[in-house]
Parts: sequence; C-alpha cells; structure tokens
Amino acid sequence: MDTVPQIPIPDPPESAIEALPGPAAKRTRIQATVRAVLRARITAGLVVVLPLWVTFLLIKFVFEMMRDMSMWAVTAYLTSNWGDKLLAGVGVTPQQVADGGIAVLPRQFRWGVGVFSVLLTIFVLYVIGLMTANIVGRRLVKLLERILDRLPIIKTIYGASKQILETFAGESAQSFQRVALVPFPSSECRSIGFITGFTKDTNTGEELCTVFVATTPTTTGYVFVVRRSDIIELTWSIEDALRLMISGGVILPSEIPFALAPRKTPLTSIAPPREKSPPQHAKLP
Repeated sequence: MDTVPQIPIPDPPESAIEALPGPAAKRTRIQATVRAVLRARITAGLVVVLPLWVTFLLIKFVFEMMRDMSMWAVTAYLTSNWGDKLLAGVGVTPQQVADGGIAVLPRQFRWGVGVFSVLLTIFVLYVIGLMTANIVGRRLVKLLERILDRLPIIKTIYGASKQILETFAGESAQSFQRVALVPFPSSECRSIGFITGFTKDTNTGEELCTVFVATTPTTTGYVFVVRRSDIIELTWSIEDALRLMISGGVILPSEIPFALAPRKTPLTSIAPPREKSPPQHAKLP
C-alpha cells in the first residue's frame, strides 16, 4: 500500500490551545515549550561552534598554504643523498617519498615536516623583506617588475595584487585604518567607508578625501572623492567596522554619531550690527 506523506502541522495559536480541554491544552503547552527550549539551545550551540569551526578552517588554510610554499624544498632534501639517513630512521626510502610525498611518512614525522616547512616559509619571507630594504634588493625588485610589465596578462594581475597588498599591509595601511560615515546613497543615510587618502580642491583649496565603501558580502565596493567636512570620522578600528558589515548590522555599537557636528563660527568674525542713524534733513536758509 502506498503510504500517505506526512504534512507538517504548524503550532496552534494560543486561542486554539485555550479552547482545548484541560489535559489536551496542558499537553500542547508542554510540547510548545519543549520545542522552544530545543530551538533556543541548538541555536546557542551553533553560535558557539560555528565561529570556532570557521576559525579552525581559516588557520588550517593558512597553515597548509605556508607549508606547501616550502614543501618542494623539504621534499627535495629528503629525496637527496643527505636525507637518506633521516628517512632510514623511520623506515622509509627516498623513492617512496618521491612517489607518494610526505603521506608515506609516519604521523609524528609528517607533522614535524609540516611545521618545519612553515618555519622555512616565514624565514624565506623575512630574508626577502630584508633584501628589499636595501638598495641592491630594491634594484632587483624593480628589474623583476620591468620584466613582468612586458607580459600582457601577468602585468595586470601582478599590478592589481601588489596595489591591494600595499593598501592593506604597506605604508598606506595607516590611512586605510580610519573609518568614516559617508553620505551614500543619499544625504539622508550614511554608509561605512574607509578613508584611503587626502587631497585638496584645485579651485577652492578645500580639503578632500578618498573613501572606499565596501559592499557586503563581497570585497568589492566604490571609491568616492568627498569633502572632508561632509563625512563623520569614527574612532572605530577596522576590525569593528568589518565585523559590523559582515554581520549585516547585527553587531552594532550602542551609539553612533550620525549627525554632522555644527560648524562653529568664531565670534571675532561676526561684525556687530550697525545702528541706523536718523535721517538728517537739510536746513533751509
């Protein structure tokens, strides 16, 4: 026989529960309470577990990325003549490592190789940064950039990625850390933006600033040139602003300076009103 599909029945309203007999109404209230408690406890558990899980996945991604950057050098060392004695101590041959990678190594030894690869990547990055701090290193970097600029597609990718990294981690990172409220998309509402630079109006000399307004949940956005007097500079950190944007406004501070501060005019610049002198009539001879 064909089974009849079960259709979920919503919870009855309070008026319907009160209309039921005594035992039935009590049983219905207990079921609704149990469902509400389960829903609240499961939601509270997700709030605790999901951030931990996302943090674990992010740390794992960064660890594996930094490990793989130097894994080729570690694998080349283990499969060379210098790594024979090291592999012989764990019962693995260089040919097995060359064929199966570090997966053929014991678990403890595999973790040690991964941590050493991460430390090697950090050391190499430090050495590269140390070299670019002197004149010889800067010249080598400029020579490499000239070579990359001649390649049609690679120069676009390299230039865009370099500008993004310099914005977040370079010398201009300090200006990007400033958060402001920008009148966008209209003057009646404000959007959260990041001040990226300052300039002046050519005609009036008024101070202007460039503001990057990101869109959620993507990392794209708009770049505006606005008057500095039209924005509200906040004391938030960039982490607080990103947390508010990613949460969709759920994580919100208790107070936000929405209105512009009134412009105070110095009292010395205001001239007192002139008293009107009575009209003088010409005397007749």
